[in-house]
Amino acid sequence: YRNFCNKLWNAARFVLLMTEDKALAPVGSRSDNVVDRWIVSRLGAALRATERGFADYRFDQAATALYEFTWHEFCDWYLELSKPVLQGEAAAAAATTRRTLLDVFEALLRAMHPVMPFISEEIWRRIAPVAGVAGESIMLTPWPDQAVFVADPVALADVEWIKGVILGLRQIRGEMDISPARRLAPLVRDALATDREQFARHAA
Repeated sequence: YRNFCNKLWNAARFVLLMTEDKALAPVGSRSDNVVDRWIVSRLGAALRATERGFADYRFDQAATALYEFTWHEFCDWYLELSKPVLQGEAAAAAATTRRTLLDVFEALLRAMHPVMPFISEEIWRRIAPVAGVAGESIMLTPWPDQAVFVADPVALADVEWIKGVILGLRQIRGEMDISPARRLAPLVRDALATDREQFARHAA
């Protein structure tokens, strides 16, 4: 799990880089951005799976739920998919995404604390003041309430579609030996009306 700890540390650095000394939406703000809604929904599912694991004394399943969410959903997808908003021109949208980024990561650290106490404490002490969370130690903070992280089936479906398109483009690049650094303009042919609508909505 050394690589996982490095991944978590790098995620913390990214979160701080994107949020420290920058405008944030008020605590409790809800984002309309589909990617923000998706990660909130996925954290709720991860928390429910973790709680089931603890309740059943299946600590392996509890830890795996947190591991899978952190590595594959938060780090691999959310951090990348949030960049167009965070680096975009719309100040209000960026402020709301920064709030989502902080809220999700801070709650994730609290959920991780029982299985990764030392690194979660160290990172939380840096994240909590930026997120506006009071407390001298993560040990004394409450377990994250999964009811706050509401399921959003529409966002889940939309982001699965986005991920499918991106993975398809990556596969074509790999098969055609096209450098990932080379910028391309995708051409879409024979798309269904629903797909054309999705391409228009999620162009960023």
